[in-house]
Amino acid sequence: MNKYTFTTVLTLLLLVLILPVYAYLEPFRMAQDQADLRQEFVADAAVIYVQNCAVCHGASGAGIGATPTLNNPGLREADYDFLYKTIARGRYDTIMTGWHTEEGGILNDYQIDELIALIRYVDWDLVGELAAVQGLIPPTLPVPAVDVTLLADVTALDPQGAVWAAGMQLFANNCAICHGVNGEGSDLGAPLNTPEVRAKETAVLVNTITNGVPGSAMVAWDNALQPDKIEAIAAFLHNWDAIAAQGLALMPPEPVQIDLDNPQDVLALGERIFTATCTACHGDNGSGGIGPALNSQQALTSRSDAQILNTIINGGHRPNSPMPAFGDRFTSVELQALVAYIRAWEPTAPIVENPRGTAQGGGPPWLRATSDGAPAQNQ
Repeated sequence: MNKYTFTTVLTLLLLVLILPVYAYLEPFRMAQDQADLRQEFVADAAVIYVQNCAVCHGASGAGIGATPTLNNPGLREADYDFLYKTIARGRYDTIMTGWHTEEGGILNDYQIDELIALIRYVDWDLVGELAAVQGLIPPTLPVPAVDVTLLADVTALDPQGAVWAAGMQLFANNCAICHGVNGEGSDLGAPLNTPEVRAKETAVLVNTITNGVPGSAMVAWDNALQPDKIEAIAAFLHNWDAIAAQGLALMPPEPVQIDLDNPQDVLALGERIFTATCTACHGDNGSGGIGPALNSQQALTSRSDAQILNTIINGGHRPNSPMPAFGDRFTSVELQALVAYIRAWEPTAPIVENPRGTAQGGGPPWLRATSDGAPAQNQ
């Protein structure tokens, strides 16, 4: 056999071996290429979304007020034409305008396809992170601003409307953080705007709010709210459906744009988060209450920023601690801002007699001090 014949035979043998392997691997290659292209679409669309859509639909696609959430299975499985037409042409009689250039918008066909890929495949937590890194801070655990006109409208609904309105204001300031602006619930608190809650007797609701629920994040509010205020919240919960039937509802705040390169903006963000999220348990300016006093030399000099951050992310480490984990609720930018705000207290933080908080009783008996400041005897 001459060398030319040998080369030909060898080439044929290689083709016989390689072609089946190639044919077998081709579907996997195509699937990977499609996944890579989809990821490229999603990454590009996330930037478009943060710059143009987040102000109405929320930084993490959760919706704001009457604007619908985009983070839901129904939309992820929706027909392509429906999604395309909604984004391109808008929705009649809503604030959703057409975004295609032919409708007076700024997006072309390719960009709208990218947004459809985002709706179907994105991890919305990552979009929230992207928004936060660009200084667009989502209203995580929002405290809704209650308009005086809204309270007046609620008051006018019923002879007891003034009590309902007071309860609505108290709910917005104290309960929406965990239970949702519209009582829809969250991973921190149960839904409250439900027929089951409205069916409970007033005494049961009052007792739950007053004494809390052991073993859960629902703490006792008897030290923070007077009995008449707790009763007003119960009245609001009982009549939430009647209020909503008149088109009256609490509205969450919109995302806030801040300059992350400005330390004062970052501290202001940390203060806003602490006030909305932490004050109910840790007191105004971290002075303590149900939870430990954070604005104290004991707390701040003994803990590093990393330890404070770990507690916020993972919750309290003591057995039966009511401190919930907030790691899934905040973006990394918000977490760092909250730590920076708490750390800023250190230069002026006082020595607190009972830094662990009233719920803990100041520690075990043998560590407590007597009224004259001397250590107590073993009990």
